[in-house]
Amino acid sequence: MELLNFRKEILIDLREDFPELVDKFNHFILKVLPSKKNLVAELIFNKETEHLPKASVIKAFRSPNAENEFNTLKRLLQQNLSVPKILFFKNPYLILEKLDGINLCDFINNKLKSVESLDDLESEVKTKIIKSIEKLAVWLAEFHHINMAYKAGSSESIVLNKGDTRLRDFIYNESKDNIYATDFEDSYKGNHLDDITWISCSLLDTNPGIFELNDPKIKIDLLNHFLKEYYQRNPNFKFDFKYFTEHLIENLNIVMRRRHINLNLEKSYFIEQISREI
Repeated sequence: MELLNFRKEILIDLREDFPELVDKFNHFILKVLPSKKNLVAELIFNKETEHLPKASVIKAFRSPNAENEFNTLKRLLQQNLSVPKILFFKNPYLILEKLDGINLCDFINNKLKSVESLDDLESEVKTKIIKSIEKLAVWLAEFHHINMAYKAGSSESIVLNKGDTRLRDFIYNESKDNIYATDFEDSYKGNHLDDITWISCSLLDTNPGIFELNDPKIKIDLLNHFLKEYYQRNPNFKFDFKYFTEHLIENLNIVMRRRHINLNLEKSYFIEQISREI
């Protein structure tokens, strides 16, 4: 029912902007994509159109953050960062380039089933996973460095944060050896460690993660690869271990509430394994 209503909404609101949006003969189809806050779908036409590519992504905002995402994406595109191109914007609709690749969460976690250590993986698979997490660190380091508000090296490096940053927000195109970031509606200025802790949380909590594994060593190892690569790229940014651990625990508790997990999370369970050699 939601998909049908979404289709009708698009037809009514965007028909004047895109005459190709006609319902006759099923001229276009929608494939709903996961989204916590908004309606998001892949928009696919059955034949060539004048104004849009055959496949794109359309986002109908239910949150008040459409302008924020649009303005942030415009800024990042001007900075030549790897994000989807904007094809059209009229609040609350945003149509974006469809990116080729797989979300980083699936790319990593699908390869970690039934293994306890990175060394249990075939050498080629291990190299691919580490490379992907290091590419993520490079993207985020560049994003923060370019969009720094206060001088790095102080007690807080204030940057443009992506906000609610999860592995699924990044699309990895292995053949092009590139990572693209998506979903900037919650972007804001703050401590660079805010994004770092959310990525770390996503790496640790996604299956197989700390809620499924008796020993989350494999995820801790990947997290350490991520942190080391990030701070090698941004050596003037200060890693505040206390801030990091407190906010990481806070984010994991948020995730547990979302997933209805009843667990008393002890810091010593995994925090002590995170490298302080940064």
